[in-house]
Amino acid sequence: MAGAVVPFLSAAAGVYGSAVVQRVTDRGADVTADVAVGWGRRLMGLFLGSSRSAQVGAAVTDVAENPDDEAFTAALFAQVRRALAEDDRLAGEVAAILAEAGVAGGSKFTVTVSGSTGVQVGDHNTQTITMAPPPAR
Repeated sequence: MAGAVVPFLSAAAGVYGSAVVQRVTDRGADVTADVAVGWGRRLMGLFLGSSRSAQVGAAVTDVAENPDDEAFTAALFAQVRRALAEDDRLAGEVAAILAEAGVAGGSKFTVTVSGSTGVQVGDHNTQTITMAPPPAR
């Protein structure tokens, strides 16, 4: 689910810059903001009300200040994942917002592969596998 949340938080960070936490807590700000930013604001509001508020807020600010640095995005992902793992209520509320936004939340596919020579995961894919018989002994 964290992988589905981070792009929304990053969108809000990209629009609001380093003042992202202040802008998200200001309820009157940017009522006409882009849809993704709007979802990001809603999600960020939930995370700012969680026990990891300071950590997630700092990570989002870092992403806003360093938008092209993947290390900061990875740190945000880690903080979001921790917050979701520690708080079932938060995870439920985030899942509801993601569902409302039409996002699967990262739990669409569960894959277990053992001894395979080809794997494909995703929607609307086609895969053809031609396997030779095992070598003669």
